[in-house]
Amino acid sequence: MLEGLILMKTILVAEELTLEEQAQLTAAAPNERFVFAQTQDVTLEQLQQADILIGNVDADLLEQIEHLDWMQLVSSGADYYTKRTALRDKFLTTTATGCYGTGIAEYMVGMLLLMMKKIPTYLEYQKEQVWRDAGHVVSPMGKRVLIVGTGNLGTEFAKRMRPFGCKIIGVRRRVGTFPEEYDQMCLMDELTNELPKADVVALCLPGTEETYHLFDEKMLSLCKEGAYLMNVGRGTVIPEDAFLNSKLMNRFGGVWVDVLEHEPLEDEDPLFSTDNLIITPHITGGWHLDITRKNIMDLCERNLKAFLHGAPLERVLDWNSGYCK
Repeated sequence: MLEGLILMKTILVAEELTLEEQAQLTAAAPNERFVFAQTQDVTLEQLQQADILIGNVDADLLEQIEHLDWMQLVSSGADYYTKRTALRDKFLTTTATGCYGTGIAEYMVGMLLLMMKKIPTYLEYQKEQVWRDAGHVVSPMGKRVLIVGTGNLGTEFAKRMRPFGCKIIGVRRRVGTFPEEYDQMCLMDELTNELPKADVVALCLPGTEETYHLFDEKMLSLCKEGAYLMNVGRGTVIPEDAFLNSKLMNRFGGVWVDVLEHEPLEDEDPLFSTDNLIITPHITGGWHLDITRKNIMDLCERNLKAFLHGAPLERVLDWNSGYCK
């Protein structure tokens, strides 16, 4: 009697969306049941009733559920989940890798120019109400830019540095063809040879066992005197103690990080007053930028339609490597 009955899927969207964004998803799956909730308000009962989850929810809750067909993360990184062995391959998971590159790359260019032109120094002079020339500044023209991690983030940054006439070197895990934005591509075992030559070192790495504390004090000490260092991938790539080494920090022209190993920083944390270090509170990868929101929503829509029609999904997570397949 139930033969041929099509069961409705329950889709839990654990993200604060606009009414327009909610309509975009419901239009992609008009025959399914949607539950919209803010991430922090998601309950175990809601998760237990869901077949599909869109959004990043508490891993402790995910470990308690018995059934979930598919989880679409709205973050590019998945290390918060992949380090939980109880979640390994528990359900199909896709990430938002590729959605954040534009926004983060724009911040990277802006922050690099800010450091090169000594804008933070001039802002301090203004607060002190003094008229003072900070002297020599640097141009990005013709500089050697080393991008460690050549996925979407790194490649979008490379694309935007190309007009400055930079020589752009990429560092990645595997051999293969590489995007035209790069002049040269190296493997990770060549990193120590490339660091002393780079004027700009941009870290765009995911958080994995291989990248954990990769840029420790020893690795950072290989960087060229006066180079500019930026980290927009994962905070675990650089141990926080390294930032407290003033001698090490002052060898750089400037250091900017949008990610730290422990977030958020406590008020009055010594890192806030570290010389030559600019910290932003993990805002480049958020939903602040309009194009980022659009990219994420479009990906969720495409993957939702694909899943319901049995088609291949984009950005499928490999739980073992922490990267997309």
